[in-house]
Amino acid sequence: MRSVRFALSLLLPIILASCGDPSAPDTPTAHPNFITDGVPTGTSFGNIGALLFDFDGNGTIEGFEVQCTGSLISPTVFLTAAHCIAFLPPNPQLYVSFDESLLPGPPTVIAAVASHFDPAFLPIHADNHSDLHDLGVVILPTGSTSGITPLQLPPAGFLDGLAAQGGLRGQFFINVGYGVDASHTGRPGYGFDGVRKTSKSLFQALLGPWLDLLMNTNATGEGGFCFGDSGSPHFSEGNTQMALATSTGVEGPTCRSSGHNYRLDTPSARAFLGQYVQLP
Repeated sequence: MRSVRFALSLLLPIILASCGDPSAPDTPTAHPNFITDGVPTGTSFGNIGALLFDFDGNGTIEGFEVQCTGSLISPTVFLTAAHCIAFLPPNPQLYVSFDESLLPGPPTVIAAVASHFDPAFLPIHADNHSDLHDLGVVILPTGSTSGITPLQLPPAGFLDGLAAQGGLRGQFFINVGYGVDASHTGRPGYGFDGVRKTSKSLFQALLGPWLDLLMNTNATGEGGFCFGDSGSPHFSEGNTQMALATSTGVEGPTCRSSGHNYRLDTPSARAFLGQYVQLP
């Protein structure tokens, strides 16, 4: 489960330093980017947002209360991962922000009216490539996302078709999210600045319901994704209008090995998503 709060709990002093705590030591080069080795999106990717929950119960939604990332797939449907919702209290009051940066905040948020996750979701699994049904949706009020163009979903078997033609070999995929950056030197460390960022990861494998991406920066010279990027979309390079998968899990404690991403073009994914949006 890759939430920002989990990463914050691991190395809070380092996180505070990266967020500008005046009492913390100055470490300007410890965490240069926050979706691993990424760059800020600016106004691009305005249909990708942060999923937030009032963890401290004070009635104010703060930027550090981001749980996961997600994307708008219809004017009222925000797609994320099941594990971003399933472990919260029943019927949680969730919020979505499409701000470029969640800090210093408070961010502009939309209060959700409902949330659902695939009832076949498997939080415990035998191996990394079981079909976990790790999809969830957050329902937003009508009219709350006016001016934001939803992402497209892929047609059935889209990635299988590309693979059959050799179209995935050597392909880079675009990652976008609000998650933390994992330090690649010294002891494991995580930094968080609340900025939506984008990076690229190399295709590794297509395994049943999963799109696996290589996040070893030493091998690819590119980046990856980490805690807080769960539920974030992945695009084939050159087409950032069609979300092909959502982030689900990573290998390695510092988010620098492989990433497992749940495909959106499989029968099981489409069976769930078709309850909430019209599928291509």
